Amino acid sequence: MSDIEDLMRRVGKMLVTTAEADYFESPNKALVSLKEYDGKELLARYINRHAKYGTVPFDPTGDRLRLYAGGVTIWSGFPGTGKTTLLRQLVCHCLSRGSSVFLASLEEDPENVLVNLAATAAGSEMPTVHQMQWFLDAYQERFRLWGRIGLAKHDELLAVIRELAAFSIIKHAVIDSLMCLDVANDDFEAQRNFANLVSATARACRIHIHLVAHPRKLLSADQDLDINDVAGARELGGIADNVIFVRRGKKEQAGDEITPMLVSIRKQRHGSGATGSVDGWYHRKLRQFHVEQFPPRATRYLPEDAYT
Repeated sequence: MSDIEDLMRRVGKMLVTTAEADYFESPNKALVSLKEYDGKELLARYINRHAKYGTVPFDPTGDRLRLYAGGVTIWSGFPGTGKTTLLRQLVCHCLSRGSSVFLASLEEDPENVLVNLAATAAGSEMPTVHQMQWFLDAYQERFRLWGRIGLAKHDELLAVIRELAAFSIIKHAVIDSLMCLDVANDDFEAQRNFANLVSATARACRIHIHLVAHPRKLLSADQDLDINDVAGARELGGIADNVIFVRRGKKEQAGDEITPMLVSIRKQRHGSGATGSVDGWYHRKLRQFHVEQFPPRATRYLPEDAYT
């Protein structure tokens, strides 16, 4: 055998020209068959899926941002910018509109979380006893709260979410935050796997998952943020349907009761698909974000009887 023939023989061994039945399925098993669809039914299902969506407090009509079942939203921003306070308002917003929510606030005592939520719902620094009881009575069937503080096992937390969703108890799940999960900041492979697991959980359970993830350190405080500025593995921004950054205005002063606040939508896969920012104000005494600097009154997330 010549040297050329021997070389071709060895190269041939490295080439895959046929699919071994033991390792590969027929491509048809992995492909969508158009023959199985009816055009009218397919279009009707699509319209029905996209007709149902959740909204956020800074856009209650859903003109700027929509939260669809099976989706993931990443909320990011530096410490103290208002992520947690805005997410409390999101929880109250969803509950007041008849939806159901699971909240894992991993840095706060559960009892403190309940009082802070009731205050946000009432639109006051501190809820009255009457309003506190109204919050508990009105939402006890549609609100679930993680009962532990500190580091949580991500697989256990997601298992709880899946079980609650299986019994149709929740439609939204909020995890605050990624830093409090057993997923190391510098382990990008673990974060990649976690990101894919979060996405798979949301899709399989037909719920919307909200995850708080801090941003990377910026070169400048004025630097514009994008999805690549979410700390950790790039998959976190990649799997998300929406990526939102919360920032405080430059004119903020310590002790101000009303401070400028910017909610920046940097990614939106569905809905209008538009990005951009919503300028508004955080009202400390109301514990609420408003697009108006001087709203006529706080948004009421409790039944009217709670205010009498």
